[in-house]
Amino acid sequence: MRESWHLMLVVALLATGAVVGADFNRDGGGDRGTLEELAACLAGPEIPVEPVCLMIFDRDADLDVDLHDAAAFQADYAGPIPFGACCFDDLSCQVLTETDCQAAGGGGEWLGADTDCSECVTVHIQSVAYGGSGAYTVKVDCPYPPCSSYGSPQWLDANYDGDVEDPSDHDYPVAYLRNTSVSLSSVKFYVQPSGLNATNVPVRGFGPDGLVFTGTGNLSGSFLTVSGSLPSSAPLPNTVRYYADFAIAWEVALDGVTFYPAGTSSNRLYVTYAAPLGDRLESYFHIGTQAASGTNAEQDVIDAIWAEFADREVYNAHGERLAYYRDVLCASDCVYYSASTLVYYTTSQCGGWADLMIQCLRTQGLGGALFVTIEPRGYPTLPLDCDSPPYAAAGFLVKNYSFLPGFPTPCPAYPYGFNDPCDYYDPWPQPTCIDAPGLPGQDNPNPASWFARHFIVKINLKYYDPSYGAGPFTGTQEQANQAWEQGAIAGYFGVAQVSPTRLGVRKDVTFVRETYFDQ
Repeated sequence: MRESWHLMLVVALLATGAVVGADFNRDGGGDRGTLEELAACLAGPEIPVEPVCLMIFDRDADLDVDLHDAAAFQADYAGPIPFGACCFDDLSCQVLTETDCQAAGGGGEWLGADTDCSECVTVHIQSVAYGGSGAYTVKVDCPYPPCSSYGSPQWLDANYDGDVEDPSDHDYPVAYLRNTSVSLSSVKFYVQPSGLNATNVPVRGFGPDGLVFTGTGNLSGSFLTVSGSLPSSAPLPNTVRYYADFAIAWEVALDGVTFYPAGTSSNRLYVTYAAPLGDRLESYFHIGTQAASGTNAEQDVIDAIWAEFADREVYNAHGERLAYYRDVLCASDCVYYSASTLVYYTTSQCGGWADLMIQCLRTQGLGGALFVTIEPRGYPTLPLDCDSPPYAAAGFLVKNYSFLPGFPTPCPAYPYGFNDPCDYYDPWPQPTCIDAPGLPGQDNPNPASWFARHFIVKINLKYYDPSYGAGPFTGTQEQANQAWEQGAIAGYFGVAQVSPTRLGVRKDVTFVRETYFDQ
């Protein structure tokens, strides 16, 4: 009969899942028994059992362990005792059972099972300002300087929701000279629940490359405000460096001892080779610093920035690709000719591209780059046209052009009939100088190609053509001039007929320098 009781009990308890143990007073103490122990002690009404069985399983205190006690075991089974965060008024925290939390005093509030102490108080970084002796203001891209500067604080969560993705929030770019320290100020945290107060609260932030920022602040109401500035534990690298995400993971110790996460601030940070010069628009920093990241010698910086132009794939700070005469064959249809209009409107004439390369170098503190103007050399190097009165060549054509036989113009010096893409001149019925897919420019396989002049850049006795990504051209000025001309020029145009006024073209003569660099 006793074995039948055991079997019945096992079946009943297994059906309810009560196989771990029981805690009769639900205090998490050591009075729980197991199913196996109950089966061993279960003897029946008025049958003596061991004292330890009575101590654990005799629920009705009748000096036996029977089915009444087994039913009580089943009813009182409580499973594992849950633990969770217990938050105290002094901002300390312990992981306790609910019973122990209530018994601990100190205003302990139990947050529920499986919670941790980071949930006692919600803390988010709310603002961060960047400064220090090595900091430089970055300006907003605008078409016509002077452009406005990005303000301070450079990281702001205006609506306290823990991110900077809302219209009133911002994460502005910052710039520093290499090998200088980052200094943070206006560091503030948003704290909930409100109404807490504490002084000298330790604060720390962990940035890239092992940089650490430490300080203390005072908690009042809903804000923990850090006093003074927080200098970085070490200087920035002694190289040009682009940080797409200069993220600082913040922690605070509201109880003065235990640090808990307090959100992350993140800004684009540009580290320059030397003290920035010029207008300092963000895209100038972005193009130059990203290209030269990791370099620490002047020529290496120049070469790296040039490589960004040479591959004809240049983007502004907003990820927009920049072009040379985008969708334009008539040069005058593009009214943008400066670096600022180029990065803002994403297209420009050659002057804008030369200016952009110069400005990218200037934001790295390199101010030696020069504009170079290229024009036809004129008479007697180039013959006079057939205008009245005659003039030397009015401009040149950039490769490629097809020169067809037959139907010469009435002007022997400029024998190929040319119809200009702007329709400034009367057209030939059968032109013999035809635009062909040619020298590709920035984000443009066949840009506008007839000009009165062209602009390039000179740096340290080398010549660069950023509009086409061509160069550098080296040697003497004449040698560089000749090399550029051979690679770029198809011919020269002038008036071939006065009435109606039509243009003619003569081919470029190889190994004869028919243009000149004017710097």
